[in-house]
Amino acid sequence: CVCVCVCVCVCVCVCVCVCVCVCVCVCVCRILVGLSQNLPDSTLGDLVPLIAEALAMGVKCCSDAPPEDCERDVADLFQSAVCSSETLVEKNHLKMCCEKTAAERTHCFVDHKAKIPRDLSIKAELPAADQCEDFKKDHKAFVGRFIFKFSKSHPMLPPHVILAIAKGYGGVLTTCCGEAEAQTCFDTKKATFQHAVSKRVAELKSLCIVHKKYGDRVVKAKKLIQYSQKMPQASFQEMGGMVDKIVATVAPCCSGDMVTCMKERKTLVDEVCADESVLSRAAGLSACCKEDAVHRGSCVEAMKPDAKPDGLSEHYDVHAEIAAVCQTFTKTPDVAMGKLVYEISVRHPESSQQVILRFAKVAEQALLQCCDKEDHADCVKTSLAGSEVDQKITDEIDYYKKMCAVEDAMSDDSFEKSMMVYYTRIMPQASFEQLHMVSETVHDVLHACCKDEPGHFVLPCAEEKLTDAIDATCDDYDPSSINPRIAHCCNQSYSTRRPCILAIQPDTEFMPPKLEASSFHMGPELCTKDSKELLLSGKKLLYGVVRHKTTITEDHLKTISTKYHSMKEKCCAAEDQAACFTEEAPKLVSESAVLVKV
Repeated sequence: CVCVCVCVCVCVCVCVCVCVCVCVCVCVCRILVGLSQNLPDSTLGDLVPLIAEALAMGVKCCSDAPPEDCERDVADLFQSAVCSSETLVEKNHLKMCCEKTAAERTHCFVDHKAKIPRDLSIKAELPAADQCEDFKKDHKAFVGRFIFKFSKSHPMLPPHVILAIAKGYGGVLTTCCGEAEAQTCFDTKKATFQHAVSKRVAELKSLCIVHKKYGDRVVKAKKLIQYSQKMPQASFQEMGGMVDKIVATVAPCCSGDMVTCMKERKTLVDEVCADESVLSRAAGLSACCKEDAVHRGSCVEAMKPDAKPDGLSEHYDVHAEIAAVCQTFTKTPDVAMGKLVYEISVRHPESSQQVILRFAKVAEQALLQCCDKEDHADCVKTSLAGSEVDQKITDEIDYYKKMCAVEDAMSDDSFEKSMMVYYTRIMPQASFEQLHMVSETVHDVLHACCKDEPGHFVLPCAEEKLTDAIDATCDDYDPSSINPRIAHCCNQSYSTRRPCILAIQPDTEFMPPKLEASSFHMGPELCTKDSKELLLSGKKLLYGVVRHKTTITEDHLKTISTKYHSMKEKCCAAEDQAACFTEEAPKLVSESAVLVKV
C-alpha cells in the first residue's frame, strides 16, 4: 500500500468499511476493481468479505509493526484470498487456477480474466431523480456500485483508469443533483462524460491491439512521436529513456496482469516526476506531476504541446544531416530512425503520428538502399523525391479541413447517412450493425475534432481516432469475412491502413439478395419523434438500397430519399397509419428496385 490519492479516496472509496488510513482506502478501491474484473459471476455482496479482509490487512500493514505477510507479493495475497473461498472459486470456475502456485497461478488468473466475455449490452438507466436520491443517501455506496458494474463490463481496463472514471461520474452527480433541472443537467454533462470515457477506453484498447499485432517497435515509435510533440524541450536521449519505460508497462497492462501493471506504472510516474531537469523545461508534464496518482496518466494524455525551444529550425532537413544519419543507421538502425522521428515530431505538433510514421517507413527504405553507397547523399535525395514530410503534413491537414467543411455544411444526420452510403459501397458484405457503428464513429470523430481542434490540430485529433476505430474494427471482426480488400488493408502496416481503406473502390462483385419489400420494415414506428430511431430507419433503407447497387448515383439516392420522406409524411398523417404503410412501402421498394437497375 502506498499513501497516495487522499482526495480520490474520499470520492470513490466504497461503503463496505470506514477508511482507517489513506493507504487502506486506495487499496480497498483497487481491490474492488480487481475482484470485480476477475470474478464476473459474483455479486457485490459476494465480494464484501474479501474487501473487509483487504481492509484488515491494510490496517496491519500500515501499522508501525507490520506482520511478515505484508512482505508477500500483492498478486499472491490477492489470489490466496480468492482461492480461500470455495464458493467464489466454484462460481467463477477458478478451481484449476487455485490448484497452481506462484507464477503459474498468476499466469492462470491472467489468462482466465482475458477470456471473460465482455458484457457491453446497453442497460436501462435510472432517471436522474432516482440516481440523485441514491447518491445523496450514500455517495460512497453509489460510486462503489458504479465501480463494481463498470469493472465487470471492462475486465481488461487498468484500475487507475476505472477509478478516474468513477470519480468523474461522481462529479457529474455532485453537480447535477444540486440543480433544479437535474435531468437536463445530467443529460448534458453525462453526454460529455461518456464521450471522454469512450475516447479513453478506445485509446487504451487500440494501444493494446497495436502492441499485439505490431509489437514494441511500433508502440515505441507512436509514444516517441506523441511525447516529443508534447515536450519538445526534452532532448532525444531524455525522451528515449522515458519512452522505453512507458513501453515496458504496455505488455503487463494489456495482458490483464493489473498488479504488475500498477506497480510498473507507479515506478514509471515516480521516476519521470522526480526528474527535475526535464520538469523544469516541460511545463505540461510539471503540472501533471502535481496531480494525484489516479489522474496523472489522463492528464499527461491530454497535455497540449509545450512551446518549442528557442532556435529550433522550422523544418528538419535530413539531407543536411545525411552523413551522420547514415553513420548511425549503419551501426544502430533503430536509434537512427528514432532520432529522425524525434526531430520531425518536435517541429510538427500539428501532424498525426500516422503521417510521421508513413514518412519514416519511406525514409527507412531509402536509408537501407543508400547508406552503404558512396553517393549516399544523392541516393537518399532521389529516393525521397516527392515524399517531403512537410508537404505530406500540409496535404493531410487540407484533406481534414475539407472534411470538416463538408461536415459543417451538412446536418449531423445527413453526414452520418453519407458515411453509411460510402462504407456500404466498399464493403456491402458487412452487416448493418457493423456499418452503422462505423458510420456513427466517423461522424462522431469528425464532429468532435472539427469543433474542438480547429485549424492545424484537427489532423492529429482525427487521424488518431479514426485509426483507433480501424484497429478495433480489424480486431473485433474477421476482415476476410467482409471482403478481400478490407482484409488486405487490415493486414497492412500500422500507418498505411487508413489510406489503404480510403483507396478502396465500390465493390461491384458483390451479389446481393433480391430487393423485396420484406427486406425493409416500414410501418407506424417511423412516425416516432425520436430522432435516433428516425436516423436508424433512414440508414437501414440506404444500406439496403446501396448494397444492391454499390455504384448507384447520388441523384438516384436523393430520389429514393425524397420518396421515402413523402411516404412517411403521407402515412403518418393518415387515420390508419398501418394500412397506409402496408400499401405505400411496397411501392417505394418497387420504385427503388427500378432505380437500382438503371
